[in-house]
Amino acid sequence: MNEVKMQVITKTLPAYTVQSEGDGIFDAWIKADSKVAVLGGHTALSLTREVLKQYLMTQDLAVFWTGGECNQSNHDRLIAECSVLACDWIIGVGGGRALDMAKWVAETLRKPILCIPTIASTCAACSAVSVVYDDKHQFVRIHELQNAPRHIILIPSILAEAPVHFLHAGIGDAISKPVEINFSGKHQAWSYPNFLGKSIAEATLSILLEQGEAAYQANQNRCVNASFINVVSAIIMGVGYASILVDEDYNSALAHALYNAFMNLDSVKRYAHGLVVAYGVLVQCLVDEDQTGFERLYPFYKRLSLPISLCDIGTTIDDPELVGVVEAALMMPDCQYVSKQLTLDIVLEAMRSLETIKSQEVI
Repeated sequence: MNEVKMQVITKTLPAYTVQSEGDGIFDAWIKADSKVAVLGGHTALSLTREVLKQYLMTQDLAVFWTGGECNQSNHDRLIAECSVLACDWIIGVGGGRALDMAKWVAETLRKPILCIPTIASTCAACSAVSVVYDDKHQFVRIHELQNAPRHIILIPSILAEAPVHFLHAGIGDAISKPVEINFSGKHQAWSYPNFLGKSIAEATLSILLEQGEAAYQANQNRCVNASFINVVSAIIMGVGYASILVDEDYNSALAHALYNAFMNLDSVKRYAHGLVVAYGVLVQCLVDEDQTGFERLYPFYKRLSLPISLCDIGTTIDDPELVGVVEAALMMPDCQYVSKQLTLDIVLEAMRSLETIKSQEVI
C-alpha cells in the first residue's frame, strides 16, 4: 500500500462580532493599558471617532490617515510613525483601501489588528491579502499576508449609514466568489479546507440572492433589519472566510482578471470594483457555458440594476481598446488555473453574446 504524504495545513479564521455600540465592544481583545494606533480614511475616522473614544478603555490612542490609497509610499510613511511602531494593537477602520493599508502595516510591524469596516463593499476587513496599487491607482500586485486580522467588528448602525452604492458594489463583488472558485477548481480533487471554503461561498451566494433586495432597500432607508445584517455579514465575513480557506490558485478567475485589466480604461475607472467584477461574472458564465448559473444570476442582476452590458460600466463592444483589455486580462495570474483554455476570441464572443442578450432580452 502506498503511503500518503501528509501535508501540514493551518487555516486561521478571524473572530467576528456583530454588535451595536455599547460597553464591552473591545474588552475581550484590547486591554485598558494597551497602546492603540487607529489607521483609516478621513470619513471612516470621523464615523468611528466617538465609538472608539467612548468604548475603547485605553487612553493611549493615536490616529492616522491611511493616505487614500494602498500603495508603497503610504505604507512606508505609516510604518515610520513612532506611535504606530510603539503600539500594541492596530485598529483599521474604513473601506477596502484603508483596511488593506492597515493590514499591510500591521503585518510589516508584526502587530495584531482589529478591523471595523464602515462600508460593505468588499471582504477586505476579513481577508488575508492587501491589494497594492501605485500612486496613480494602477494595479501593482496582490500582497498575500501571513495572517488575517484577529477580529472584525461589524456595527450595523454605521454600515447602514453608508451610501447604498457601496452595498450595491459589495453584492456584485461577493457574487463572484463561488462562481470564480468553481471555474478555477472545477476539475480539482478538493481538500477539506477548499471544500469548506467553497461551501461557504455558495451559502453566501444563496443569502445574496434571497435577501439582497431587502438589504438594499433597508440601506436606502438607512435602517437595519435581519436581511441587512445577513447580507453585510455575507459580503464581509462569508467571502472573507472563503478566500482564506480556498487555495489562492482557485480564489479568483476571469471576472477579477477583467476588472484589473479594465482599470487601464479611464472610462471604466470611475465604476466601483464590485460592479465591474459583477459584469465579469456574467461574461465568465458564458465563457464557461454555464447556462444554469447565468439564468440564476441574470434576473437578480436586472432587479438590483447590476451591470449586464459594457455600457453599464462605461464602455462599449466597439471600443477599440477592448481587445487590449481582454488580452491583458488573459495574462493576469487570475486566469492561470482556470478549468478551460481561454482565448481572446472566446472572451470577446462571450461579451458580444451578453450585449445581444440585453438587446433582445431573451431571458
